[in-house]
Amino acid sequence: MFRNPERHSAIAGFVVALLAAPIHADSLYPVMQDGKQGFISKEGKIVIPARYEQARSFSDGLAAVEKDDLWGFINTDGDMVIKPQFDEVGDFNEGLASVSRKEGLLKKVYGFIDTKGRLVIEYDFEEVGRFSNGLARAKCDGKWGFIDKTGKMAIKPQFDDAADFFDGLARIQAGGSWLGKYGYIDTDGNMKINPTFDDCGDFNEGLAPVEKDDKWGYVNTDGQLVIDPQFDGAWLFSHGRACVKVGGKLGYIEKSGKMVINPIYEDAKAFNEGLAPVKQNGDWGFVHTDGSTAIPIRYDSAGDFHEGLCQVEMDGHPRWITREGHVVWPTSVASRDD
Repeated sequence: MFRNPERHSAIAGFVVALLAAPIHADSLYPVMQDGKQGFISKEGKIVIPARYEQARSFSDGLAAVEKDDLWGFINTDGDMVIKPQFDEVGDFNEGLASVSRKEGLLKKVYGFIDTKGRLVIEYDFEEVGRFSNGLARAKCDGKWGFIDKTGKMAIKPQFDDAADFFDGLARIQAGGSWLGKYGYIDTDGNMKINPTFDDCGDFNEGLAPVEKDDKWGYVNTDGQLVIDPQFDGAWLFSHGRACVKVGGKLGYIEKSGKMVINPIYEDAKAFNEGLAPVKQNGDWGFVHTDGSTAIPIRYDSAGDFHEGLCQVEMDGHPRWITREGHVVWPTSVASRDD
């Protein structure tokens, strides 16, 4: 959506990690073992053997897995409840997941299945998002609109770009893909905040980052500018904190706009479960909302905490760690670490 690829990647990462990330049903976490993926418990015990080419986190009680280059879904007992048959799948949200099939040599078309694997929305769309507030964004003939759970177009295709609904509002672009401005619509398709911004992010905790004249600030759901554009970059609020960029470094502000964690980081992500990944001198660690160190900076990469565990990478190998930084997987590392 964002015209600046670097900015797009950063904001999209925040949104996917915090807002759209599946919750680990029954605390199951995907891991790699001998070149295949399976699932562990919160204690690091293998509960679904590693037999899949790829595996994603559980959402709505199901996890997408790849077998023989096709995607299907398993339940938390490891039973294949939707056999591998799709080229590409999204995660379940509000009971539906997107699926795709090839059309011709290069084209893909998208529809949606239910948790029984039934195709409930036909392959009628060029691109789709996920369901939120009962609607999913869908692209037809180069324009974005929103469909309901029957596949009916609830908000007609008219936008140059669109994002999923968060806090009851979806960001949209109108006026052309290059020169168009950004604003927000509600679930009835009404323009709630007029498209006057050069760029914007999604709402969370009642605020959204917006760009005007190359500076970022924040608006509330009424479209009122509550934090003046003054930052070189800005991301969504979580746990009352938002990551902002000042002079090439990242820190965190509170909802008054006051800087509460100084901009000293090369990179940073949103808070989740009270902890945020931050990067200094090429490595990642975690901080509390007051900026104090939660887990020392020592990892090659870091994800987000969900139900008490987070996936990190160290020395080129993935690990699952607790909020205290203890390794629960791989167990060989955990035994040495603890």
